[in-house]
Amino acid sequence: MSGERRSSVASSVLWAGLESGLSLAISVGSVLAIARALGAAEFGLGALALGLVQIPLVLVGSLVHDALVQRAELGETHWRAGWTASLAAGALGTLAAMAAAPLLARIFEAPALGPLVATMAPLLLLEGVSAPLLALRRRSLDFAGVTRRLLTGRGLGAFVGVAVALVSGSAWAIAAQQLTAAGTIALLLLNGAPPRRLGPVDRAALFELLRFCRPIVATQLLIQGSERLFLAYVGHQLSLAAAGHWSLATRLVENVASVVGTALYHVGLAFLSRLQGERATLAARLDAGVRLLMAAVVPAVAALLVSADLVIELVLGRDWAPAALPVQILALGAVLLLRRLLPTVALTAAGRPRAGLDAYLVENGLTLPLLFLWGPVALPAIAGLRALRSAIGWAVVARAAAVSLGRSWRVELGSLAVDLAGLAGGLGAGLLLRSLAVTAAWSPALVLPLAATLAAAVAAAVVLALRPALAHELLGRIARRPPAARMAGPSP
Repeated sequence: MSGERRSSVASSVLWAGLESGLSLAISVGSVLAIARALGAAEFGLGALALGLVQIPLVLVGSLVHDALVQRAELGETHWRAGWTASLAAGALGTLAAMAAAPLLARIFEAPALGPLVATMAPLLLLEGVSAPLLALRRRSLDFAGVTRRLLTGRGLGAFVGVAVALVSGSAWAIAAQQLTAAGTIALLLLNGAPPRRLGPVDRAALFELLRFCRPIVATQLLIQGSERLFLAYVGHQLSLAAAGHWSLATRLVENVASVVGTALYHVGLAFLSRLQGERATLAARLDAGVRLLMAAVVPAVAALLVSADLVIELVLGRDWAPAALPVQILALGAVLLLRRLLPTVALTAAGRPRAGLDAYLVENGLTLPLLFLWGPVALPAIAGLRALRSAIGWAVVARAAAVSLGRSWRVELGSLAVDLAGLAGGLGAGLLLRSLAVTAAWSPALVLPLAATLAAAVAAAVVLALRPALAHELLGRIARRPPAARMAGPSP
């Protein structure tokens, strides 16, 4: 890899990492603040309305995005086809969601649900505007511009949502947050964008884009559809309060994983697509990326496993305690969810985007029937089913990567064993500290940062001890940087 490309990759990863980190802070902070202000039932109502809109939202967002990024050459014909299709899908989706709102309210026996769904429906049109413009910027590796726009929109949306929650105490706070964020992002992307021409669409160009994105769209629909199906199941079979607890758990874990995954996906797709003709190099970059990613994920999950109940009790109160165990179970599933992320990206870059779709077809086909055969069950059991789903999907993607990219199953299983050892070490150290703290009658506010920090540190130490080559590489990179750069941090 040339010095210029390496610098470009590092810069893009840095900006994507900045977007992920700050988006995580905004997302988690706003979820906790709004949940505390609304209470479980009202939070569950707003989450259910948003979840129902997000099912078609993912279709609009993924309709042409990846095809525009992945194309070796993007001319006016393909751009016009993609732009027109995205706007049309957003407009039609908005009208359909508004028309379906009263029916959804009757199905869930929640009169307040209909107006909320209708109000959030314009999110589909805003996504139709933003998705192709984001694709252009990611294609040109303008991750700095993407980061600034997304963070501005999400930050403003969080501010408005929390303010409305504090004033009204109602689910309308979630609608206000989402509409403000999406509207701001769309306006910022439109400003200074290249010509956006509507007009006659070349059918061959449109079908070419749609054919490439077809498995990606189907995959995203399966992801969002199954996730919202779980939420709808909880809200319908249990209660809106249970839906609030479930939504908090999934948003703290799976939405966080989604933010990280989305940033890595777009950077990875933009760069790995350039290696689509060099399979050996592509596989090597993939293995290195997975090791580096999990070196960050494992300590974070270990910290969450030992501190989730304390965080929820201290920040939200005891009424939200039923969400703690689902958070911990889902966090274990997120390890496998993120392990399969980069292999899916590499397969897509290599022109085999069906791997993700196959994974979700198999995992949902095996687990969703169990959800309805069980009947009403407690939230931890539902979370366990979700974690099992992640394990099945990981196995499907790992097999596809082994067949298409020549990755070794033995290496993959050995790498997973390292991750599990790190989790076990971090969890054991954190629980030991917590037991000592109980004996010493320490306050939860003191135990929380100490236990989380110790768990993360021990997990990281175990992972690096079992991957000496990665530890040596990281130390080498630190040692090679000049002192001034070390003090200032990485340069964009």
